[in-house]
Amino acid sequence: MQGWGMKVTFIAIIALLLAITGCKKKETAQVPDEVESVVVEEIAEVVADTIFVWLDSIHRGEGPFNVMERLRINRNLRQRILYELANEADLTTLRVGERFAAVYDLDTARLWGFIYFQDVITTHRIQLSYDEDGAFADAIHVLDEKPHTMRHRLIRGALNHTTLDAELRSMEIPPRVGQAASNILECKIAFRTDARIGDEFELLLAETTFQDTVDGVAVERTLDGRTELLFVAYSGVRAGSVRAYKFFDGDKSSYNAHYTEDGEALIFSGLRYPLDRIHITSSFGMRRHPVTGRSAMHNGVDYRARAGTPVYAVAEGRVTKSAFDNASGNYIAIRHNDGYSSYYLHLSRRSVNVGANVRARQVIGLSGNTGLSSGPHLHFGFRRPNGTWMNPLSKRMIATPRLTGEKLDNLKLQIEDIRRIYSELDGA
Repeated sequence: MQGWGMKVTFIAIIALLLAITGCKKKETAQVPDEVESVVVEEIAEVVADTIFVWLDSIHRGEGPFNVMERLRINRNLRQRILYELANEADLTTLRVGERFAAVYDLDTARLWGFIYFQDVITTHRIQLSYDEDGAFADAIHVLDEKPHTMRHRLIRGALNHTTLDAELRSMEIPPRVGQAASNILECKIAFRTDARIGDEFELLLAETTFQDTVDGVAVERTLDGRTELLFVAYSGVRAGSVRAYKFFDGDKSSYNAHYTEDGEALIFSGLRYPLDRIHITSSFGMRRHPVTGRSAMHNGVDYRARAGTPVYAVAEGRVTKSAFDNASGNYIAIRHNDGYSSYYLHLSRRSVNVGANVRARQVIGLSGNTGLSSGPHLHFGFRRPNGTWMNPLSKRMIATPRLTGEKLDNLKLQIEDIRRIYSELDGA
């Protein structure tokens, strides 16, 4: 909805907001408490007897600036409001449908407040003030939260579906949490080849609960958007055992993630493909070399590619080799953030030099037929930090380096707390 307006009493504001957001009677606790505390009690003290409340929400591909533009907020005020709001709320992960409101004084046309309804229990409000001449004076952030509590829940299960994600969805775990658990474990486990029916898993959740009213009856609800995954573990005959713990390094820290006990980050970023079109002509493993005719280990995967086809870096990293030899032809090696290196052989052209930092999907060269090659193709390989080759198709990227020093010490302290919570629930 683009906007609406009319003179209303404070009681009517609540009804109008309910109507616009489409809330039914049994869901009224989701909106009127927010509106009553934010608009009526606070804004009403400033705005005399007439106000204009204008609601809008995030559309696909938008940010808060787009919403503020539709709400006719002055460009200078937008910058100040966003500055105050961004210091208190995460505006980088807004979803389609998240709601905002602008509160105007109908008599003066001044903006008195900007509201971000973060979730059912949390509302951020920027309260504006003006001097005697009507010029903007200040903007203050006010946080309104309904009473809520934190509880912990330990979940155990065994794999009965084809994927862990499907198994967790069947257990009514919030999709966001289930996907996070799968992504974390995929850093260590090749589920496509190594997962087996009967593999066991555990999740330790921290859930935010609040009191709601449904048809006049008080009920306890869980706010799925605030559920945190503190610990996840997986164990299988072929997959082995993996345990990951949540690490908190401070608000907006890039180190906030899940780690193994020794500080290895488990942030699944996934490998990008080195070519736009993928057709494997030779897999990883022992084979008869098409040129020499000898049986030898093939330390990579060969992809069909016409000469001159763009070749992409599969993940960000630093170029460690850009050279030519008689066997590999023109080739490039890139060391990634987790210490592993990707190799691209038989290129017709190299477009990056040693020492260059590259991003995922950056063109690093063109495929070709140089070196010991029977025809145009791309040989793609992956090397572990210890120098041994591995099957590139089983590689799971880890985007953040290992924790060290004070951060590692803090992780260990947080692991102790998580284990204590786990032990208390396990013995219940």
